[in-house]
Amino acid sequence: MMSIKIICSIVIIGCSTILGFRAANRYVQRVKEIRMLQMAFAQLESEITGYSTFLPEAVSGISTAVRGGVRNLFSDFAGRLQNKTGDSVAEAWQESLEKCQELLNLYPEEIQILAAFGGVLGSGDKESQRRYFSIVQNQLKKQEIKAEEACLKYQNMCRSLGLLGGLAISILLF
Repeated sequence: MMSIKIICSIVIIGCSTILGFRAANRYVQRVKEIRMLQMAFAQLESEITGYSTFLPEAVSGISTAVRGGVRNLFSDFAGRLQNKTGDSVAEAWQESLEKCQELLNLYPEEIQILAAFGGVLGSGDKESQRRYFSIVQNQLKKQEIKAEEACLKYQNMCRSLGLLGGLAISILLF
């Protein structure tokens, strides 16, 4: 009987620790995704304004350079542009963003930045595109700083709470 209690306690502690680490990982992934977005937008800016690459080709190239939810966002957007799904570039971006939003570890503020950027993407001349890219890069940099602060603040707390919560539940049950 005692061995069953010990095994159950170990399982409870293990599961709660895993949950704590997964919660902490979301903070780390948020920072990584914001950095990937900054890199992707810098590459997109150079492709569009420097090399005069067509938008579908530029976005398709970027989708191979990034990972995770950011890759899904850019590859879906590239597919919509190549298949001419949607009435405009802004509409295709918005649809891709809505579709891939659940795959991203971003907060609503970052999603709003991406949505606003999609509204101006592909409109205007090269100089106005440079300004738009500069604005979105600055906004994402500010969000990256906030995300790093939140990561430092909550990452260890989530891990500790997972372990300690499992210990507390085990003690209370047995």
